[in-house]
Amino acid sequence: MLGHDAIAQALADQGIDTMFGVLGDGNLFIAEAMMRNHGLHYIGATHEANAVLMAEGWGRAAGRLGVATVTHGPGLTNAVTPLIEAVKNRTPLLLVSGDTPVADREHLQNLDQHAVVASTGAGFEPIRTAETIASDVATAVRRAHAERRPIVLNVPLNIEWEENVELAPVTPVAPLEMATEPDPVALDKAVGLLASANRPIVLAGRGAVRADAHDALVALADALGAPLATSVLGTGYFKDDRCNLGIYGTLTHPAAMDSIASADCVITFGASLNYFTTDKGTLFADKRVIQCDLDPVRIGSTIPIDAGVVGDATRVATTITEWLQAADHQPSAFASDALDAQLRDFDPSTAFEDKSRSGAIDPRTFTRKMDEILPDDRTVVVDAGRFMLDALTLSVPDPGSLITSHGFGAIGLGMSNAIGAGIARANRPTVLCVGDGGFMMGGLTEFHTAVEHNVDLIVLLFNDGSYGAEHIQLWNKQMDTKASLHHWPDFVPVLNALGGKALQVKSVDDFDAVAEAIANRRPGQPIVIEASLDPDMVSSIPRGH
Repeated sequence: MLGHDAIAQALADQGIDTMFGVLGDGNLFIAEAMMRNHGLHYIGATHEANAVLMAEGWGRAAGRLGVATVTHGPGLTNAVTPLIEAVKNRTPLLLVSGDTPVADREHLQNLDQHAVVASTGAGFEPIRTAETIASDVATAVRRAHAERRPIVLNVPLNIEWEENVELAPVTPVAPLEMATEPDPVALDKAVGLLASANRPIVLAGRGAVRADAHDALVALADALGAPLATSVLGTGYFKDDRCNLGIYGTLTHPAAMDSIASADCVITFGASLNYFTTDKGTLFADKRVIQCDLDPVRIGSTIPIDAGVVGDATRVATTITEWLQAADHQPSAFASDALDAQLRDFDPSTAFEDKSRSGAIDPRTFTRKMDEILPDDRTVVVDAGRFMLDALTLSVPDPGSLITSHGFGAIGLGMSNAIGAGIARANRPTVLCVGDGGFMMGGLTEFHTAVEHNVDLIVLLFNDGSYGAEHIQLWNKQMDTKASLHHWPDFVPVLNALGGKALQVKSVDDFDAVAEAIANRRPGQPIVIEASLDPDMVSSIPRGH
């Protein structure tokens, strides 16, 4: 068979059945061969960056390896930002990239693709020869799973046209199961700190969710008499459990803040403890901190800690609970019935003063009303921007149903993440929260793709007619905000013309029509709910679950 047919076969042999991409002469024939011979579900994007972001969103929603493909040269350089985003999110991803023929130094799109990929932090795996196609593809897939980052499979065009290629048999690669046993000395130190704590808190991050550690962490919290909390990426993990503080960090709600402030010890599982979770370290000051993580490099990397334990969250939590029980440890009274009642009675819709005015809705009011209107069974994708502090308070059915596009601090990535997630989870709606700047930068471009592929997508468009984060900095310093303001087109007719459905919210009176439109939305037709906001409105950090 020809080289590109062999590469397609090798990818199919690794279980790859869905791919996002933009075709060029460097990858065209691989994708065509996969569709022709292997029934590939191929989703074409309008821009290479968006194709990679769709693959990342698909992978995070499906719990599988996301796969994208781009052509050589500018096709690859257009993917630099999403590669960095996926690296920072620690998302396993395979990017199949064409490369110019090895012998053609004068090719217009020739460049050092290895150097480009290395600059992003992603891995680089070349197809070395026609004879090594199967093993090289398998190595790239294995590395993506094991290293939890994107791997670029680099395919020179000359190899794609090699003749009489025979594939060596290769076993399909499966994700590795990490079974690190915690060190007894480190455990002993952690147990000693916990046993002496009067007001401990158990905090779960994304690593705990991946380890399926819920029951083990609840058992540990019971043994300690500790309230439960999560990072943003653990949102909803303890929603039905006793003394659930919700999000620990800059989005902590008022009913939980006193407990967090008065805690004397926090044990964390699979949380990176970034400056959002720690509020730049202030929420961990004057507390004993125990950090548990599978990755030893992450332990103590962001804030000072008193003990660190390397290991799987379930194993570590279970072992600590057993040791406490063996020592006849008595739980503290910190996780009291009174605290549980206080947390359950908290209503985020009453935690702020509504600043809505004629023609402009308060973003907190918009978020709270939409939280009630949206279907409960949903995937929520949140783009970056000033609005995200409100959007991140939307409830989700489980932590895996929240996908954030915040790793690199870039706006405009959310739409493509949402399309990928929506294709992975076609049985439920995907809710995208995006600002007007991010929507114009990356969302409007791919809205047609969502329409074309009948994605059940509900977009909450926070439109303040500006790049909000920059606008409010100028506004706060009493400087001219003109450069931050934008006169966008009227989104409603534009989106309707693209095949979607759009409505605008300017006051609380508009929510009845929104609720009806969402409840009666046409299957496969993306819908946009545009909130008209005041760019000068400065609200406190929104508080909510």
